[in-house]
Amino acid sequence: MIRRHSRMLFWIPRRMVWLVLFLGALGFGVAASPGQHPPAMGTPEQLRGEVNRLIREMRSPQKETRERAERLLRSLGPGALAWFPADSEVEPAGVRLAVTRVRQGLEQDLAHEATQPTRLELRGRHSIADWALEITRQTGNRILLDDLPVEQQRREFSCERPPGDFWPEFESWVQLAGLDWRHDAEQVALRLMPLDANRAGPLQVSHVGAHRLALETATWRSRDGQAPLLRLRLLVISEPRLRHLLFQWRHMDQSVHRVGAAEGEDFPLFSPEGRFELPPAGGHAHVQLDVIPPVAVPAGKWQWQGELRTTVAPLNLPARFDNLNHLAESGSAERPQRRRGGVLVTLEEVVLRPESDDTQMATIRIAVNYNRGGPEFESHRAWLLHNDAWLETGTGQRVTRESISDPTFQANGAVGMSYRFGQLSKPWTSDTFVYSVPALIIDLPVRFTLDFEPPTRP
Repeated sequence: MIRRHSRMLFWIPRRMVWLVLFLGALGFGVAASPGQHPPAMGTPEQLRGEVNRLIREMRSPQKETRERAERLLRSLGPGALAWFPADSEVEPAGVRLAVTRVRQGLEQDLAHEATQPTRLELRGRHSIADWALEITRQTGNRILLDDLPVEQQRREFSCERPPGDFWPEFESWVQLAGLDWRHDAEQVALRLMPLDANRAGPLQVSHVGAHRLALETATWRSRDGQAPLLRLRLLVISEPRLRHLLFQWRHMDQSVHRVGAAEGEDFPLFSPEGRFELPPAGGHAHVQLDVIPPVAVPAGKWQWQGELRTTVAPLNLPARFDNLNHLAESGSAERPQRRRGGVLVTLEEVVLRPESDDTQMATIRIAVNYNRGGPEFESHRAWLLHNDAWLETGTGQRVTRESISDPTFQANGAVGMSYRFGQLSKPWTSDTFVYSVPALIIDLPVRFTLDFEPPTRP
């Protein structure tokens, strides 16, 4: 059963979020922004030790000691969730309830943070490459420089801007740098590019929390013997730190009208019953809306007011598997496992096949088991097929998969998948397979308003 929390804009299952994994392996979470919950400090081993120590103190016969331990456990921040024990490992029942209270509080803190834009403050003089690293350090949003010549990456310039929300600050910085950018869905990152003066910009842009909505085009579509349609195309991009699982879009939630129009003067929708679930595309989605504006519309700007819902995993916990060559040689005799909170990821098999004299192809088969099955798991299982998976070289470079198979098996609380990677070198010794497990799944409403000049009617 899923209910909507009375104060937060996200969906949360009864008693606890079943898909929340104990996230935040240090070095993988995003940087905290001003006003956000402070990240847990110390090495992973220190943090794990502190979590275990405080849970032991929560067994104290002294009420004051128990309450102090609970407060300190909560103060560690969401990063500590990576080291919380499973419910079945916590005794007695009173301590288990206290740990659950802390866990749910930290989950809600993280969910709230996910609805907010990260903050960005850029001051000083640096090269473009160093600026990009600084942006990633402050926000957790990856910036790619591959399309820039090396000399341009080294070019220095000054920037003095007060702190602000990510999207307006990032776009202002790009303009100051004399560059352009695009969203790279495959790498789930923002890619800097040389400025192209001929590239057409969007008609209008709106920033809503961690999302950027750009009205790309508004074009007339003729219809035989009928009034023409106005087709609006919208590009929705989120901050790369948020991993999208699903976009939900209903025409009945949209309205287009003249700016300042009275209630009830919305243009008719071409298909008012339309509703869509858009699969994830690396953090962006193209949505389209057709309306039928009346012939006699007074001059002036038009306005699109709408809402969509985006299901995101704001943080993800990697399950990493090394020594792939050895695993390929041993076949399925060895089946290494990685537990990430309530999820167990098993590397079932690595199969290498030659492609050419110099390259080979790897097929990697895994099994993903959640502690909880039942209807809640069934409603989310399709998302597992879109979980990110890649190879990582010794230098940290990602090698994206060529394909993913249909599920190799499905069971209550479990699913199997097979990934294929091509053009791998021989011998193959330095790659690591990484499977990204959602750390928290929340449902965010994105409400927007876009004013635009209507195109000339044909």
